[in-house]
Amino acid sequence: MDLFNSGYEHFTTPSPPRKDKVSKIQKEFRLNKEELFHSKLYGDWPVSFSTPLPVLAPYRGDIHTRYVPFNIAYANKDYDCTVYFFIDDLLFVRVLRHPEKYLEFFQRCNSVIGTDLSQYADMSAEDRYFSSYINAAFSKYLQTNGVNVIPNITWSLPDSYAYSWSSMPKHSVIAINCKGVMKYHVSKYLWMKGYLAACATLHPSLIIRCGTKMPCEYANISYYIEDERLNNLRNGR
Repeated sequence: MDLFNSGYEHFTTPSPPRKDKVSKIQKEFRLNKEELFHSKLYGDWPVSFSTPLPVLAPYRGDIHTRYVPFNIAYANKDYDCTVYFFIDDLLFVRVLRHPEKYLEFFQRCNSVIGTDLSQYADMSAEDRYFSSYINAAFSKYLQTNGVNVIPNITWSLPDSYAYSWSSMPKHSVIAINCKGVMKYHVSKYLWMKGYLAACATLHPSLIIRCGTKMPCEYANISYYIEDERLNNLRNGR
């Protein structure tokens, strides 16, 4: 599918977004990779762009109808759901720092969508690579320990594509998030460009989608999830 002949022509010359302040978690992340990275659990220390990301197995299991963010599921010990991490990094970075403490919880859940540690455009190429590595390494850690993991496909700028898809399975159920990209034309443009590249490379059997439905995406193979807590609030429950 050609990005520039797909109804997205108005994003071919995007204006740059306002530069937001770097979040607290990103400041901590940039200063404390050693604290975040546990070589005993995640494998060898990655050398930027030369260390292959841990390869994930495909997910071809059942598709659950309940999707609950990690912080809510863990607080309520809610196991009958698919847990996801499409939330602020601050709400789940503790899991990446000490995954062994949460392993039993994830093993009891129906399934878990891989983490979504942020990859901002204003981060260095090294930090963006490291975020991608940690996302894959954590998912691999869970899979190795018997957790049903749905690979979460993440990317940043086009220079990240080569490693972003390298560890991800083909013809698998995958998850893709677009929350947080709707503010700016450039963000939507970069998301759509990466989305199409990922689909062309991985040929997913089903895409579990979080966030607003975007023009020109493959809706026929997508399952759109909503925040159960927000739905309950809207319905007065």
